[in-house]
Amino acid sequence: MRKMNSVVKTMGLLAATAAVGALVMGENWGAQRGQIGAAAWAQEGTGQDTGTGKQGGQGQGSKGAQNGQGTNEGKGQGQGGPSSDSDAKGPHAGSPSSSGGGKPVWAQEGIPEVELGRLNVVRSPDHVLQRAYDEAIASISPEMVSFYNLTLDQVIEQLSLNFDSTAYIDSPLQNLALLRDMLDGESKLSAMGVTSSTQQLEAIFLGVASDKTVPITADSVIAVTTILGTPVTGAAAEKLAADAESIRIAVLAGHG
Repeated sequence: MRKMNSVVKTMGLLAATAAVGALVMGENWGAQRGQIGAAAWAQEGTGQDTGTGKQGGQGQGSKGAQNGQGTNEGKGQGQGGPSSDSDAKGPHAGSPSSSGGGKPVWAQEGIPEVELGRLNVVRSPDHVLQRAYDEAIASISPEMVSFYNLTLDQVIEQLSLNFDSTAYIDSPLQNLALLRDMLDGESKLSAMGVTSSTQQLEAIFLGVASDKTVPITADSVIAVTTILGTPVTGAAAEKLAADAESIRIAVLAGHG
């Protein structure tokens, strides 16, 4: 009986201890749940968050600030588009321009709708044309000086009948670069012994630069010279087109 009483007492003590432990654990779990619930509420309801806008303007805060009852005070700090007082667009924004948009003058004013063929290289940037001009001047030989000093009829004859043995500059870009300097009066050819008239040299440069099978018209002259910055129009364009066209035909005949 004494052993039985001892066993009963021991079991009762263990049961009491377990009950106390359960009570303590329950209180701790309740406190933890309360803390977790409070944190979740703070995240989802009442917290304030600061976001960073990717493209400027109003940014987006955390998920808690979006889903809860709190306010999102995030403002974009990233680099966005142009400001409201800017008219710039695209990667070339800010380029010098007299009327906005960074377009060259000829693009603002427009040029005749005409097929230019390989004369389209005239749209090359200034530094490209300048390099072509420097290369052309550096390549001028005494034989070339003699060719450029022929009369227009003699030039046509040489190109038509002695094409393969005639020394002249045949690069379209270099001829257009030489034409540009003829138009603005800065050519170095006269200092190198070339004495032909400006009008004749312009016709040679334009005729050689052109496609062999694309006729040169007054509109061609207007378009090319406008792009080069010194427009030739009216009767002067008609005359230059006629002379350049005879050069083009001579090159076509000589080249075969």
